[in-house]
Amino acid sequence: MTRAIADTSIFVAQESGRELGSLPDEIAVSVVTAAELELGVLRAADPEVRALRLATLSRVRSTFTLLPVDPEVGSCFARLAEAALSEGRKLRRHDTWIAATALRHDAAVVTQDKDFSTFASVEVIFV
Repeated sequence: MTRAIADTSIFVAQESGRELGSLPDEIAVSVVTAAELELGVLRAADPEVRALRLATLSRVRSTFTLLPVDPEVGSCFARLAEAALSEGRKLRRHDTWIAATALRHDAAVVTQDKDFSTFASVEVIFV
Protein backbone atom coordinates (compact mmCIF):
# COMPACT_ATOMS: atom_id res chain seq x y z
CA MET A 1 0.00 0.00 0.00
CA THR A 2 1.37 3.40 -0.98
CA ARG A 3 0.75 6.42 1.23
CA ALA A 4 0.35 9.64 -0.68
CA ILE A 5 -0.51 13.30 -0.36
CA ALA A 6 -2.83 14.44 -3.15
CA ASP A 7 -1.82 17.67 -4.85
CA THR A 8 -4.43 20.22 -5.89
CA SER A 9 -4.02 19.18 -9.54
CA ILE A 10 -5.73 15.85 -8.79
CA PHE A 11 -8.95 17.55 -7.72
CA VAL A 12 -8.81 20.10 -10.54
CA ALA A 13 -8.42 17.20 -12.98
CA GLN A 14 -11.47 15.47 -11.52
CA GLU A 15 -13.51 18.67 -11.82
CA SER A 16 -12.56 19.15 -15.45
CA GLY A 17 -13.00 15.50 -16.41
CA ARG A 18 -9.32 14.91 -17.18
CA GLU A 19 -8.35 11.28 -16.97
CA LEU A 20 -6.39 10.16 -13.93
CA GLY A 21 -4.14 7.16 -13.74
CA SER A 22 -4.28 4.66 -10.90
CA LEU A 23 -4.37 6.36 -7.50
CA PRO A 24 -2.64 5.06 -4.38
CA ASP A 25 -4.70 3.19 -1.77
CA GLU A 26 -4.11 5.61 1.07
CA ILE A 27 -4.42 9.33 0.31
CA ALA A 28 -4.36 12.34 2.61
CA VAL A 29 -4.46 16.05 1.79
CA SER A 30 -2.36 18.96 3.01
CA VAL A 31 -4.23 21.92 4.46
CA VAL A 32 -2.39 23.89 1.76
CA THR A 33 -4.30 21.96 -0.92
CA ALA A 34 -7.57 22.61 0.93
CA ALA A 35 -6.68 26.32 1.03
CA GLU A 36 -5.94 26.36 -2.71
CA LEU A 37 -9.28 24.68 -3.39
CA GLU A 38 -11.08 27.21 -1.18
CA LEU A 39 -9.36 30.06 -3.00
CA GLY A 40 -10.68 28.57 -6.24
CA VAL A 41 -14.21 28.72 -4.80
CA LEU A 42 -13.79 32.33 -3.71
CA ARG A 43 -12.30 33.42 -7.06
CA ALA A 44 -14.93 31.74 -9.25
CA ALA A 45 -17.04 34.38 -10.98
CA ASP A 46 -19.45 31.92 -12.59
CA PRO A 47 -22.05 30.47 -10.15
CA GLU A 48 -21.92 27.00 -11.76
CA VAL A 49 -18.13 26.89 -11.52
CA ARG A 50 -18.32 28.11 -7.93
CA ALA A 51 -20.84 25.36 -7.07
CA LEU A 52 -18.65 22.68 -8.67
CA ARG A 53 -15.57 23.90 -6.82
CA LEU A 54 -17.47 24.12 -3.54
CA ALA A 55 -18.65 20.53 -4.00
CA THR A 56 -15.04 19.46 -4.56
CA LEU A 57 -13.86 21.35 -1.48
CA SER A 58 -16.64 19.85 0.65
CA ARG A 59 -15.82 16.33 -0.60
CA VAL A 60 -12.13 16.79 0.13
CA ARG A 61 -12.81 18.09 3.65
CA SER A 62 -15.21 15.26 4.47
CA THR A 63 -13.41 12.37 2.77
CA PHE A 64 -9.69 12.86 3.32
CA THR A 65 -7.51 13.33 6.36
CA LEU A 66 -6.27 16.93 6.33
CA LEU A 67 -2.64 17.17 7.41
CA PRO A 68 -1.62 20.40 9.16
CA VAL A 69 1.50 22.46 8.83
CA ASP A 70 3.35 21.66 12.03
CA PRO A 71 6.93 22.45 13.13
CA GLU A 72 8.30 19.34 11.39
CA VAL A 73 6.57 20.29 8.12
CA GLY A 74 8.06 23.77 8.55
CA SER A 75 11.53 22.29 8.87
CA CYS A 76 11.00 20.14 5.76
CA PHE A 77 9.77 23.24 3.91
CA ALA A 78 12.93 25.14 4.86
CA ARG A 79 15.17 22.33 3.58
CA LEU A 80 13.26 21.95 0.31
CA ALA A 81 13.13 25.72 -0.24
CA GLU A 82 16.85 26.09 0.44
CA ALA A 83 17.66 23.32 -2.05
CA ALA A 84 15.48 24.95 -4.73
CA LEU A 85 16.95 28.41 -4.20
CA SER A 86 20.52 27.04 -4.11
CA GLU A 87 19.88 25.45 -7.50
CA GLY A 88 18.64 28.79 -8.86
CA ARG A 89 15.04 27.63 -9.19
CA LYS A 90 12.03 29.82 -8.56
CA LEU A 91 10.38 28.89 -5.28
CA ARG A 92 6.84 27.63 -5.82
CA ARG A 93 5.68 28.10 -2.23
CA HIS A 94 2.41 26.16 -2.26
CA ASP A 95 4.00 23.19 -4.02
CA THR A 96 6.91 23.34 -1.59
CA TRP A 97 4.53 23.23 1.41
CA ILE A 98 2.71 20.24 -0.10
CA ALA A 99 6.00 18.48 -0.82
CA ALA A 100 7.18 19.26 2.72
CA THR A 101 4.01 17.71 4.13
CA ALA A 102 4.68 14.56 2.10
CA LEU A 103 8.31 14.45 3.21
CA ARG A 104 7.38 14.86 6.88
CA HIS A 105 4.79 12.03 6.65
CA ASP A 106 7.03 9.72 4.60
CA ALA A 107 4.52 9.80 1.77
CA ALA A 108 4.61 10.38 -1.97
CA VAL A 109 2.97 13.33 -3.71
CA VAL A 110 0.34 12.19 -6.20
CA THR A 111 -0.06 14.84 -8.89
CA GLN A 112 -0.44 15.82 -12.52
CA ASP A 113 1.94 18.75 -12.02
CA LYS A 114 5.38 18.05 -13.51
CA ASP A 115 6.94 20.78 -11.33
CA PHE A 116 6.96 18.34 -8.40
CA SER A 117 9.72 16.37 -10.15
CA THR A 118 12.17 19.06 -9.02
CA PHE A 119 11.95 17.89 -5.39
CA ALA A 120 14.70 15.27 -5.38
CA SER A 121 14.00 14.06 -1.83
CA VAL A 122 10.25 13.59 -2.36
CA GLU A 123 8.71 10.60 -4.13
CA VAL A 124 6.29 11.75 -6.83
CA ILE A 125 3.56 9.67 -8.46
CA PHE A 126 2.31 11.15 -11.72
CA VAL A 127 -1.23 10.10 -12.66
